[in-house]
Amino acid sequence: MLHTASFYDPLHWEGQSYRVSRAHPRGMRAQWETAPFLYPPGELLRAYRSGALDFAALTRQYLQGLDAAYGRLDEFREWARGLLALGHVTLLCFERGEKPCHRRVAARWLLERVPGLQRGNLR
Repeated sequence: MLHTASFYDPLHWEGQSYRVSRAHPRGMRAQWETAPFLYPPGELLRAYRSGALDFAALTRQYLQGLDAAYGRLDEFREWARGLLALGHVTLLCFERGEKPCHRRVAARWLLERVPGLQRGNLR
């Protein structure tokens, strides 16, 4: 079952947690694995933070990048299929609450690509 949560809300973490952001919070001890396949490109984040892209444009470009990487990287497909064996998995990044966030975009994308992967709480 696939869940999402903020780094700052560990009570929402279920099972194995994966960082899907390019960095992790300062001062927090890493209690998660990394999922670099799901990191948004730095230039995409900079464009969004500067206001050059809105969240809809960021989402479109991020999804295009995920599709391209998934199509060409065997290790990405193997990692994604391996999520099923873990039971519960949580994708982590910085945004709290219902703010727009790439972790929920990544989760929905994975749910479409990995047969049998079930949706949990997408926070």
